[in-house]
Amino acid sequence: MEQHLPGGIIPSSGLNENSKIYLGQTVRWTNFLAILGFISIGLMLFFSLLIILGGGIMMNRLSEVSSFGTIGYTLFGVLYLGISILYFFPVFYLYKFGRLMKSGLLTENEVQITEAFRYQRNMYRFMGIMALIVIGIYILIFVFGALGAASGGFR
Repeated sequence: MEQHLPGGIIPSSGLNENSKIYLGQTVRWTNFLAILGFISIGLMLFFSLLIILGGGIMMNRLSEVSSFGTIGYTLFGVLYLGISILYFFPVFYLYKFGRLMKSGLLTENEVQITEAFRYQRNMYRFMGIMALIVIGIYILIFVFGALGAASGGFR
């Protein structure tokens, strides 16, 4: 039976040296991708606000455009804002996985390593659910498109 030290530290965590090396290398890439993800989210937020605020102004100044053009830009900006907010969650989970795994490997803290894997699981679960939602949307688009084409709606 393993002896537990304070804070969940276990002298031999059950990970062999190759596993620790692979996880250490994975953590470096994880941190890199998480930082890129946060930068991307920041840019997406900036551009979505630019589209929301500036798109309508630009449409009004370029020509006499119906209000639909302005509303279209606003809706597109809001959609883009929503996508950037959704994108935050998997990037955050990836970041937490990297930080906890790095700390857990350095201190051989089994509690932190387990928590890191929980964040990794959350990231994959979130991405899987989003993939299923997108596939469902594609199926609906296909079905309604086929129904529209069959009823002669596209002339």
